[in-house]
Amino acid sequence: MTALIDEHPHLGVEPVLRELNIPSSTYYRWRQAKTEPCERHRRDADTAAQQAIVSDCTTALSRLGLG
Repeated sequence: MTALIDEHPHLGVEPVLRELNIPSSTYYRWRQAKTEPCERHRRDADTAAQQAIVSDCTTALSRLGLG
């Protein structure tokens, strides 16, 4: 949704939202979420990074015959 408005700024945010029956607060919350992820999304990203490190270490140990 935000991509549509970004690609066609001449249409205006409010008229597009009104036509699609989307509250403006929802649109602006979507925009904010892109630049300021919520705590849960930050934790999820941290967890994914930690899982990738563990996976890489496990793979390396297996290749060395230690895992």
